[in-house]
Amino acid sequence: MIKMDPQNETVTDEALAEEAARGDRAAFDEIVRRYCRPLVQFITGRAANVQDAEDIVQETFLKAYQHIDSFDGRYAFKSWLFTIAYRVAVSVYRKKRPHVLSHEAIGQIAETPAEQASIAGGIWDEVHAMRPDDRTVLWLRYKQDMDIEQIAGIMGKTQTGVRVHLHRARNRLAKRIVQKESAPMCGFDSNDTVSLERTH
Repeated sequence: MIKMDPQNETVTDEALAEEAARGDRAAFDEIVRRYCRPLVQFITGRAANVQDAEDIVQETFLKAYQHIDSFDGRYAFKSWLFTIAYRVAVSVYRKKRPHVLSHEAIGQIAETPAEQASIAGGIWDEVHAMRPDDRTVLWLRYKQDMDIEQIAGIMGKTQTGVRVHLHRARNRLAKRIVQKESAPMCGFDSNDTVSLERTH
């Protein structure tokens, strides 16, 4: 069994999942520690408020714990976990209309006061006001640093579909910014294209 140290980041997620599947609760606790905040931040983009997001994340961890033995270690555990979270959120909000988060709600999930100010007044404030699927694809790509293949698996889309969606979401985000600012800013050029990075 792996000796779990809450500060030990050298143990991979996949190794933790393997140990958790063998009944090591400390390994699963470490998974929760690593992914609680990232999942809450991710789900808040689709939820009406932070409390709903936390409930969805709790359900995500419950499902992950119940099915941890089905995880295939040949693949990234992070993608597997985010896929569960995405599906739980979609199921919960299928019949509900998501609300745009307030600055206060955004601040609740920020890491530090400096990050709160950055989110409240910057690009991610605009992202949170966009459609749920746009928020999802932008968040996974640029906040979670996932590649196109991983995002496609989480959202149940083809890789081509994700590339197209990401391109369009970036352009919609750019237009939102350009409409508010008379000069290019924050990585946007004069053609309303977001210069974040390539999608492949």
